[in-house]
Amino acid sequence: NGQMASITVTGEGEVTAIPDIATITFTTRESAKTVPEAQKLVEAKMDAVLKDIAALGVDKKDTKTLSYTVNPKYEQQQTGYCNGYVCPPTKSIVVGYEVAQSISVKVRKVDQAGEVLGLLGKASITEITGPDFTVDDMDKAQADAKAVAIKKAQDKARQEASALGVSLGAIISFSEDNGGYYHMYRSDVMSMGASPAEAKVSLPQGENVIKSRVTITYTLK
Repeated sequence: NGQMASITVTGEGEVTAIPDIATITFTTRESAKTVPEAQKLVEAKMDAVLKDIAALGVDKKDTKTLSYTVNPKYEQQQTGYCNGYVCPPTKSIVVGYEVAQSISVKVRKVDQAGEVLGLLGKASITEITGPDFTVDDMDKAQADAKAVAIKKAQDKARQEASALGVSLGAIISFSEDNGGYYHMYRSDVMSMGASPAEAKVSLPQGENVIKSRVTITYTLK
């Protein structure tokens, strides 16, 4: 009927990669009666922390500001005397200002992630997110997973063509579904700290699993 005989196969591939980047985000938040006063408090605290992090060998280019906010702090005050039965309405009064700065640190020596967390704890910074363990060269890992998926799809196509008693022709379509990646933890734990005087933070080691799924359509002859 003028239709071309074809066969469609899929292949899934995955590779594992040891994380070589640990990203930690933290926020310093201070309040004062005026904006400049609050800014100075944040700046002093942040400068001290970043100096300690730089002393670990973290490059300045891997430290960046994600956000910087200034917000007024309000307090509800009575507009007149409250006699216990009837109270006048309240109004919002600005009593000070809060300044917050969020910093992202990319630690390229993953073993130092615990040391960075220890420094943040020593500086009494309580708003911390991470570490987020990732692979720096994700493109290569994704390409490796894709190559595995293609090989499996090709093998499957050859097997099915052989079972049908035909041979494969040209590829008429190809598509890829980036399956993404997930973190798989190991049972071993590494304990890290800059010195005995600092808090040691234990972090489980693991590896990222990168997945790829491809679909290939061949003509049959």
